[in-house]
Amino acid sequence: MSGEAKRLVVVTSRFPFGTQEGYLGTELAELTKHFQQIAVVPVRPPAGPARHPVPPGVEVLAWPLVDLTLLARAVRALRHPAALRAVAAVFLSRDRGRLKNASVIVKALALADWAAESRFNHIHAYWISTPATVAMIAGEATNIPWSATAHRWDIYERNAFDVKERSVAFVRAISARGASDLKKRMPRLDGRVMELRLGTVVPPAVNERPRPAGEFRIACPAALVPVKGHDVLLAAVSVLRSRGIPVRCTLCGAGPLHDRLRETARTLGIAGAVDFAGFVPQERLHEWYRDRHFSAIVLASRCNGETMMEGVPSALLEAMAFGVPVVATDSGSVGELVDDGCGRLVRADDAAALAAALEEVYKNPDAAFARARRARQRIRSDYDVRTQMRELASAVKGGTKT
Repeated sequence: MSGEAKRLVVVTSRFPFGTQEGYLGTELAELTKHFQQIAVVPVRPPAGPARHPVPPGVEVLAWPLVDLTLLARAVRALRHPAALRAVAAVFLSRDRGRLKNASVIVKALALADWAAESRFNHIHAYWISTPATVAMIAGEATNIPWSATAHRWDIYERNAFDVKERSVAFVRAISARGASDLKKRMPRLDGRVMELRLGTVVPPAVNERPRPAGEFRIACPAALVPVKGHDVLLAAVSVLRSRGIPVRCTLCGAGPLHDRLRETARTLGIAGAVDFAGFVPQERLHEWYRDRHFSAIVLASRCNGETMMEGVPSALLEAMAFGVPVVATDSGSVGELVDDGCGRLVRADDAAALAAALEEVYKNPDAAFARARRARQRIRSDYDVRTQMRELASAVKGGTKT
């Protein structure tokens, strides 16, 4: 019989300790209105202080992958035959992920013991990769229903899908493309795939005036990783500077490509026009958006097969919610969010096209902000976190046993 979940475990990749997954704080803050208690379990051990604020009332279990306490809990969990069957199923999966999944077995079993002891009654994983492995083992070991949110690369990694599709209550896809691809890769899910977009906070009012004429400030809020296409963006900045446009680009993100991108900027002769801001907290970005610090937010994401494309970037959602003009590339599911009615969408890996779109924003700021107003309305109607989390909470409660 279906019942109502009151205590929810959320399994994440790194949140709140990593530089990514910032959108999770927004969604968790709204989910606290629907549950009596929420506990967050990051799969990867914390490697420093929290990078994102944790909503009041949300408990964070900052566990390592293995220690004596977790081993003791894991041994207790293994007394139940269902726990042994869940672990065996992971190792017998025909899909990818055996080594990655092996590394989280102890944490998954320890979570099973802790969740049962603390009387939690649903487990939801953000990412259908190893977070979902932890959720599945913990759920099956304790008969606690589990579910997952699938984003982008985790759909195409196909981590133990043949096992996970048997017991998952539902899988949330954040885009239409993701939902379609999930159904192909997890055919036995039947009606258990739900398309539910990311949620973001929509400010009640924003400054709708374009920045004063002068320096053309743009920003790219994205991790410095290959899929984000920063080298294409830098090439576009070089084109704009060659045309006499006083563009200044701020890269808001950290990552392994930092040194290479600095060298690229020097090689292109634009080092003085590019600021490497490192990881910028969400609150700081929002302050900049409110103050009209930037004339446009830009993502130059690549599109080259399943492993090199974008999902639905929360960075674009947030900028659009604040009424900041956006320019993006047609990568993955970005076209579900941005079109020429609410921003500028250009071919991926095309620096000339990206430069042309940015130049149009610079030369026609009133038109750019007219699009930004329509973008803000789109976010309000389709991505408001209050609506999205009400639907997610309803799905969780509908898939919970008593």
